[in-house]
Amino acid sequence: MKNFLFVLLAIFSVSSFSFAEMKLKLRSDLIESQSIFNNNLETNIKLDIPAEVVPSADMKELVKGLMLLGILGDVSFPMGSDDGFKHVAGTGFSGHAEFSYFVSPAFRLALRAGYITFGKQTEEGPGYSYEDTYSQIPILVGGYYMIPTGGGFKPYVGLAVGVFFETYKVNWTEDFGFGEPFTLDDSFTSTGFGVVPAIGFYYLFGSVMLQLGVEYTYVFSDGPTVEYTYEPYLGKVNSIVQDEGTYEENSDKPSYFSVLLGVSFRLGK
Repeated sequence: MKNFLFVLLAIFSVSSFSFAEMKLKLRSDLIESQSIFNNNLETNIKLDIPAEVVPSADMKELVKGLMLLGILGDVSFPMGSDDGFKHVAGTGFSGHAEFSYFVSPAFRLALRAGYITFGKQTEEGPGYSYEDTYSQIPILVGGYYMIPTGGGFKPYVGLAVGVFFETYKVNWTEDFGFGEPFTLDDSFTSTGFGVVPAIGFYYLFGSVMLQLGVEYTYVFSDGPTVEYTYEPYLGKVNSIVQDEGTYEENSDKPSYFSVLLGVSFRLGK
């Protein structure tokens, strides 16, 4: 009987030890499995952020959401007839500020405002001298398609529309030796709407973008109208006093080609 109890006790002890060892091994296996699962889960949820969301620091590529602030300057060459717009406006120079937003890597929206002053036009002759000065303040909204190239050179084509605030200043003198000399020193303004098609390219250079482009500006309405009143002299031959009158002179529709150079800086991170 004692031997039987001893054998039974031995069997129970070995069974308890084996069960404990198996339980410990099972727990170790569970911990290892959980660790492997956590590692796999962590690896899977560490997704790379697409380039379209976060621009690279050196701006090697254009990306969606990119915002730029640009400073632009250009030289403009008036078009039209010699007795039209080119008669009142010489070669022009301008400065602009521009904000750009990339809706996608291939499409840019831009808002621009600037000031353009054209060269003074003068004409002199016996008894007369004329000076004409013309300027514009354009405010433009445009869309531009960036042609994909896979490098830092980014050609574009686009079209802008906007409003043009125009100013035409004159300083005229006429003195033919009879009657009172005629003088007109005044400025005249008007507002017009126009379009500006453009081609050019950007070059990504470090953290900035250099821009070179050619634009054609066409304003749909005529330029500012010059209005003045004349007082004719007393005719010495027939002694007839002529009536006063009002004259209007204007240029044809303003249009010009511009060569533009600018630099843009990225806003934000």
